[in-house]
Amino acid sequence: MTTRTKRSFFFKVAASAITLVLAVLLALALLPINGHYSAPFNPPPPDYQATRAALDKLFASVPPTLSPEGHPRAFLHDQPTDHVFVFLHGLTSAPEQFDALGRQLFERGHNVVIVLSPGHGESNLMTDKLGSLTAQGMLDAANNALNLSHGLGRDVTLVGLSINGATAAWFAQNRPDVNHVVLLSPFFAPLGLPQWAVSPLSHLVVRLPNTFLWWDPRKKEAFGGPPYTYPRFPTHSIGRMMLLGEDVFRAAKEAPSASQSILVVTTASDIAVNNTLTARLVENWRSFRPEAISAYQFPRDERVPHDFIDPHQSNQLISLVYPRLIEMLETGKTLQK
Repeated sequence: MTTRTKRSFFFKVAASAITLVLAVLLALALLPINGHYSAPFNPPPPDYQATRAALDKLFASVPPTLSPEGHPRAFLHDQPTDHVFVFLHGLTSAPEQFDALGRQLFERGHNVVIVLSPGHGESNLMTDKLGSLTAQGMLDAANNALNLSHGLGRDVTLVGLSINGATAAWFAQNRPDVNHVVLLSPFFAPLGLPQWAVSPLSHLVVRLPNTFLWWDPRKKEAFGGPPYTYPRFPTHSIGRMMLLGEDVFRAAKEAPSASQSILVVTTASDIAVNNTLTARLVENWRSFRPEAISAYQFPRDERVPHDFIDPHQSNQLISLVYPRLIEMLETGKTLQK
């Protein structure tokens, strides 16, 4: 075999291998994933004190390895209140993220519940527990607290931040018992990803090996986030929550949202999520029930970050954000411009 023949042979083998790999990747991206999600409504106990006891029991059944900031919590008055707020924190964060906002709402006369999402809140920030995170697990954690919250007051508002914005959106689409739903910087896809690529990418990410990525690959553990936030996240968690969001988008094109009202709050300075995709979901919801859907965006010149909730973020602007957000949470409406 001559040198030229050898080169030609190796080029053909390499081309065949590359073609095979691309074909496999294409199949992984395009083959559908049959996802079915459920979060049934179960009535709370018949009286307020029994509901409080059930919530205490639920929140006590957490791993002993949690950090103090990782524990779920509730700020409750001695009696039911007109409004109850249930908060779902962001990816790799913890219930502490909503502690300051929750306390302010409690002081204004509301009952407040802050949920722990699965795999979060561990003292060991390098834990791999998030590797097994599923969308159904996120729904279950929210649902367990949400059902009990109906026994804490008249109107229940579910609030989900970032990746849990997809969780909250699923409840908004499917559960009429959830009076109000608020999405904060909801994550349905990364910034810049076109809508046509969302489904193939989420399928591909879920089917490829689960890999932990650093929030900041240069600084790694010293990335500078809040002290209870994990410095890395698993790729499957992103893909699975994108699939949950895809389920919401499909349903929102075919049927009206179920909850009484929906409020979507974004920031024009967001460098993490695809606000264009969120706006399309709002349009789909409004096509059925325009009077029930509100949206507000913090202007770009205010430089409000993606996580505009956590006071422990180095770029936090809660003195600007909280007053507006509290007004919108209490009224269920956007601010007058």
